[in-house]
Amino acid sequence: MVVFCRSEPRSWKEEEDEEQMMMVQVEDGGYESSVSQEKQDTNTNSERSVSLKTDKCGRLLLETAADLQNLLLLRKTRRQQKATVRPAAPPAVHRVPYYVDEDDFLQACNQNQLLLIDRYLSTGGDVNACDSFERTGLHRASSQGHAEVVFKLLEAGADVHRRDKLWSTCLHSACRGGHLSVLKLLLDHGGDITATDKLDITPLHVSVRTGHLDCVEHLIQCGAELNTQDREGDSPLHDAVRLNRSKLIQLLLEHGANTHLRNQNGLLPLDGVMVWQNDSRNLLTEHCSRK
Repeated sequence: MVVFCRSEPRSWKEEEDEEQMMMVQVEDGGYESSVSQEKQDTNTNSERSVSLKTDKCGRLLLETAADLQNLLLLRKTRRQQKATVRPAAPPAVHRVPYYVDEDDFLQACNQNQLLLIDRYLSTGGDVNACDSFERTGLHRASSQGHAEVVFKLLEAGADVHRRDKLWSTCLHSACRGGHLSVLKLLLDHGGDITATDKLDITPLHVSVRTGHLDCVEHLIQCGAELNTQDREGDSPLHDAVRLNRSKLIQLLLEHGANTHLRNQNGLLPLDGVMVWQNDSRNLLTEHCSRK
């Protein structure tokens, strides 16, 4: 008789190793008999009732090959039950309050909560409502890259030209976040590509400074002015050089950026190249030598 004590739950590999050990302990004749019986059994594993004998201490008694087979079958069934993929829980139902105020609306634009936005607009809410910084819902959605919200607000009449206290437009917000899909929507709805904020910064300046190459490319394709200078006299090329953005430097040069513009400190873009910025220096010197 072989006696096995119950133990803590083990891994699948440990159970497999123990099963192999128990198989060795059963005489060949008994095992073959069990296999023969199994082949004749028409019941499926899920339909078969498995019972195992235990002693007074609760220990399993494996007296025959049939007992071993029952134990193996029970463990196999348990593994199959553990491996069964449970259906995904249904999505949580979000209750939409009947009344959505301006603060809720602005937060919803920031968090991409379309149902709240729909409720606010359907009850006559002002689509151009703004916070204390004069940032509208369109500003917020553009900053976060929520293209679906941006489209909904624009279709509802949101003013694409509205400015916050720094005179930044939604285009500035989209470029700062590098959200190309939102940038395209805003331009398609009449966004001003030449708009400047209080520091005379354009959307192109913002895209260059934040390093969003795809936004820079799209702005250039849409006719953005490459040589606009901010309050300090820096052009987008000045910014690209200062930040060592070689791909942007090359892109701006290819589209005609002026290398001879001086900022308020009298510096050309080339003057801003640091000693270690070899790629930037090579691009600028090569371009200047062609002139």
